[in-house]
Amino acid sequence: MAAAWEEIRQLAADFQRAQFAEVAHRLSERNCIEIVTKLIAEKQLEVVHTLDGKEYVTPAQISKEIRDELHVSGGRVNIVDLQQVINVDLLHIENRANDIVKSEKGIQLVLGQLINESYLDQLAEEINDKLQETGQVTISELCKAYDLPGDFLLQALSRRLGRIIHGQLDQENRGVIFTEAFVSRHRARIRGLFTAITRPTPVSSLITRYGFQEHLLYSLLEELVNAGRLKGTVVGGRQDKAVFVPDIYSRTQNKWVDSFFKQNGYLEFDALYRLGIPDPAGYIKKRYKSAQLLFLRAACVGQEIVDQVEASVEEAISSGNWIDVATLLPSSLSVEDVGILLQQVMRSLNKSSSALVFSDTIAVSEKFLSSCADLFSDLMQQKAEKEIKNNPVNLITEEDLKQASSLENSYANKKDKKDERRKKAAEGSGSVRGGGGGNAREIKIKKTKKKGRKDADSDEESQGTATGRNKKLEFSFMSQEEIEDVLKTRVQDCPEELITEIAEHLRRPLTKTYQEVVRSVFTSSTSSSGANRRQAMKDLQEEFSNLYNNIRLFEKGAKHFTDDTQTNLAKHLLKTLCTDITNLVFNFLASESMMTTENYSTITSEGRIKILGKLPEDTKGPLTKLHTSLNGKSIEDFLSCLDSAVDICGVMVKKGDKKKERQVLFQHRQALIEQLKVTEDPALVLHLTSVLLFQFSTHCMLHAPGRSVPQIINFLSGKIPEDQYLLLVKYHGLVVKQLTSQTKKTEHGDGDTKDNMEEEEGAESIRKELQEITTSIKDLVLRPRKFSGTEE
Repeated sequence: MAAAWEEIRQLAADFQRAQFAEVAHRLSERNCIEIVTKLIAEKQLEVVHTLDGKEYVTPAQISKEIRDELHVSGGRVNIVDLQQVINVDLLHIENRANDIVKSEKGIQLVLGQLINESYLDQLAEEINDKLQETGQVTISELCKAYDLPGDFLLQALSRRLGRIIHGQLDQENRGVIFTEAFVSRHRARIRGLFTAITRPTPVSSLITRYGFQEHLLYSLLEELVNAGRLKGTVVGGRQDKAVFVPDIYSRTQNKWVDSFFKQNGYLEFDALYRLGIPDPAGYIKKRYKSAQLLFLRAACVGQEIVDQVEASVEEAISSGNWIDVATLLPSSLSVEDVGILLQQVMRSLNKSSSALVFSDTIAVSEKFLSSCADLFSDLMQQKAEKEIKNNPVNLITEEDLKQASSLENSYANKKDKKDERRKKAAEGSGSVRGGGGGNAREIKIKKTKKKGRKDADSDEESQGTATGRNKKLEFSFMSQEEIEDVLKTRVQDCPEELITEIAEHLRRPLTKTYQEVVRSVFTSSTSSSGANRRQAMKDLQEEFSNLYNNIRLFEKGAKHFTDDTQTNLAKHLLKTLCTDITNLVFNFLASESMMTTENYSTITSEGRIKILGKLPEDTKGPLTKLHTSLNGKSIEDFLSCLDSAVDICGVMVKKGDKKKERQVLFQHRQALIEQLKVTEDPALVLHLTSVLLFQFSTHCMLHAPGRSVPQIINFLSGKIPEDQYLLLVKYHGLVVKQLTSQTKKTEHGDGDTKDNMEEEEGAESIRKELQEITTSIKDLVLRPRKFSGTEE
């Protein structure tokens, strides 16, 4: 034993000498850092560098220090605060905190804070003390007080109910915890308060006045009512409009409602509102489940009243009379409710085809309406005969003209809104339309029905469709006021408002019937004068032929000019003769539908558009193109559209021969010469002379406006002797000066006297010079000299 102790003492002495002996080889701090860094890089050592850079800490040490700080802090510590204590990067603390939460079930991470079960138990004890003191606590208040989320608190506290917290969670409102004593106290207050109520009382007002917890009140109130402890019902559910109705009031209320309904056969919703019933319709349906009731807008009526109204209406219909059902019903029912009741009765009787409802409350039989319409039969016949005799049927009314502008956009582009064309004489068109030979344009009168129909049924169907699409020409029969006056004198014991509505109802059918009467009278009157109609058609044929041949000849003359002048001449021809022949076609088609005018040349662009709106679809297309071509620049395009239009309308076209053309040329020239002889207007003399010289030199007619005279004179250069051409040019210059001076005088009016005198002297000298030359200008045509070519 002694030897052993001696050996131990020897070892201790050796160890002491080793400690105090100087080291032969030491590692520097830098070498140590490099060695540790090398080990960390090779993952042989896992340590964390501190923020001050002086120490290395292992993850296990971080976890240990986190647990220690959590224990020292009482079970709740913020991760940000741990960074300052442990002196490592926040990322490492968060990683270790997450590892701790995963490994230990008693620790949780909530909003960046570590919380253990001991803290939650301590928290539950504090809440329990507060709960026992106040009787209830809300989760929202606890969230503010402890700075924790509501779901987390609710979950944590729910596990400790009955163990640490002596209370219960409200099942309706899970955000409230209360004690049994609190519930009992509220139950007693609610029982006493609602037992004392004797009339319907809004529950919301009691909550506000006595400070009840809303969800708890509804739960306890429902419990007490279902158990029979409170005699009454809650109407309106758990809403702001909920009302507690005690049984004593309900019995009195039901007794009054039953008595009133039994005596009167109806119930007003307003009366039930005044009794304190918030949902009258629902109350009535629940109270009278087996009764047959008709619910109106503000009341409901029993079957007895409905049967009474049905019997009265059926009697009025069968007797051909009318009845105001408002007189059969209680005065407290509104007009709207009476109307709903009457409509229901009409549907149940299936009398919609044999009677109509007026003024919402009056049922009028069709027999009565027919008898009222029959009162106007004699008046219709008399008025139709008088109108046909004194007022021929017009094509366009003022109302049609107002509506025409809105229709024009669908048929034509922008209209030329310049002034109307000048007088035909001033433009050199001639006053005589020659022609009318056997080979002239031939017109075959034919109704404008759609070709290619297979049978009469399809014809009638298409006509019916066209009638529905196009507004018929309406003939005014009587205004509504005039119809009312007739009904007031012929119909007895009829209310004024009923007379007014019957007049409004009859006005359209009476107008339609009157149109048929006018058509019948018109047809009968025109059928007796067949010879006159044949003569009129013959005249129409001759005039159409003359216009067509003149247009062709004028087009031929216009082709002698260049493009710009030729275009201006074509536009002028489209606005004059082409418009006339278009109006002639439109007037011919309009006459088939009793639409005529005494003078077709008065039909305007708006009038043509209105006629288009009244024509069938198969005719409307070609005529629309014809109407639109008047705004173009080409005579050829117009004539092409004209040929298509007359083909659809059943009018045959045959062109004139050379002999006919020579007749037209001769008649046109003679007409211009006769006009030239009698006129003294220098501008007109120049216009007529230029046109006649053009015809002499080219053997072609020319239809030109006054503004084209300079171009005609330029064309005649080289076609007539030089002295005649120079005379024309001089005369043209004088005419222009005269027109210019007249324009200035009109614009300036009475100005400086001296200037006026000078202008008047200049105008007088121009007028005298024109008078001297006018005879020579006329002689160029009236006494022509031989020049290149003579007219055949």
